[in-house]
Amino acid sequence: MAQIVDYIDLVPLSEAKLFLRVDDDITETDSEITMLINSACNLVENYTQHYLKPQTKTFQFNERGLIRMYAHPVNSIVETSGFSVSNQQLYSIYSRTISSLDQLEANIGYTETSQVKDIFKYAILETVKLWFYGSESETVIKGYIPSSVMAILAPERRFVF
Repeated sequence: MAQIVDYIDLVPLSEAKLFLRVDDDITETDSEITMLINSACNLVENYTQHYLKPQTKTFQFNERGLIRMYAHPVNSIVETSGFSVSNQQLYSIYSRTISSLDQLEANIGYTETSQVKDIFKYAILETVKLWFYGSESETVIKGYIPSSVMAILAPERRFVF
């Protein structure tokens, strides 16, 4: 069980290179692979609303004084008063009880590698592989989740846009 501070803690460079079948002693692509890991993790987070490393995000109350927070997992809310919370199946509703409160700051994200499902790690590695090598069977554009990876992650999405 290892602590997650950055994405590279979840998907180490050595593991990505093994998945890509790149020898450890070849280092000229290390920075590119690391960038691809970071980008793939970020896209997986945005697509699923499962946050793969601890981070602080600010959420704004809407005009009705509500926040629907789909982010998972929520470790803590910085503000300790001025709101109430109602937990739903895949999200939480934060209701403002003090009119001057216009936002909430939350610490979200997995803190230990053992908390992250293997499906996320596989999706990240597969995305890195498709971006790194390209693919003849699918149009690969760096910065977009390949459709094959979307299919892998579909059951893990917390909501659909």
